[in-house]
Amino acid sequence: MTLKVVPYKLYVWFSAGTSDSKLGGALVDAVYRLFAKDKLRAVRAFYEANAARVEHAASLMADEKSRAAYLDLIRYRCTRERRYINPHMEKKRTAYLDKALVIPGPDEVFADVGGLQGLSSLRFQALCLAAGQPAPQCLIFEPDPFNFTRLEKSIPKFIKKPVCFQMGLGRQRAQLSFRGGVFSFSGINPAGKIQIEVDALDSVLDGRPVSYIKIDVEGADLDVLIGARKTIQKHRPRIAVSLYHSDEHMLAIPAYLHEICPEYRFHVRHYCCNEGETILYCL
Repeated sequence: MTLKVVPYKLYVWFSAGTSDSKLGGALVDAVYRLFAKDKLRAVRAFYEANAARVEHAASLMADEKSRAAYLDLIRYRCTRERRYINPHMEKKRTAYLDKALVIPGPDEVFADVGGLQGLSSLRFQALCLAAGQPAPQCLIFEPDPFNFTRLEKSIPKFIKKPVCFQMGLGRQRAQLSFRGGVFSFSGINPAGKIQIEVDALDSVLDGRPVSYIKIDVEGADLDVLIGARKTIQKHRPRIAVSLYHSDEHMLAIPAYLHEICPEYRFHVRHYCCNEGETILYCL
């Protein structure tokens, strides 16, 4: 998105800094409605043209809470009206690990894709221990050299030492340009100055099981799922995957996962005051 008058970097900074605030979200939305009217019209046109796909994805949700959240969050993306998002905001610290949905088992193997400094893995470890289960084995994937350095400093906090991969995941093995050094906004970008190694999760695991996969990789989320198809079909891990990085992903990710594993039950939760942090749980 390119905003007129208001610089994009300022918009990103302000939005990120108010991610838990409804008041902050309302201010960001007001800026958006003023300076990104063309963007809003394009988003509405996209969903109108794909109304059948929206309804199909909504029909896959396992409960009314998830269906209502999914449809309202699409309405919010089309209008930036607070009435569609405020009822669905969950506490951000529970992102990817909703206690009502994620029940730890005795032999957890957690693939943390887009691991940053390992916070999600540490929270999953805490969730397992609180449930009386052993510490999980965590596999943490983080390609950004800056974030990976921070991740290494977090290793002593784990009861069971995690396996850390300084690489990205995608559809297949490749070398890709990457924009790094911007914390959670780092991601694959043709204009990026860093070259990173990417491979498919299926290749990295080579048939070994995982029990839970968390994916938040700034727009490459569907590519990660495509590269994990064999793992998903063979082991049926629980998945928490970001939907919010594009309007196409809001429709394509639920449809793809249902296609390759129809047994999944889908739940949607949202953890931000704006369009970020919409998570699809596959259980």
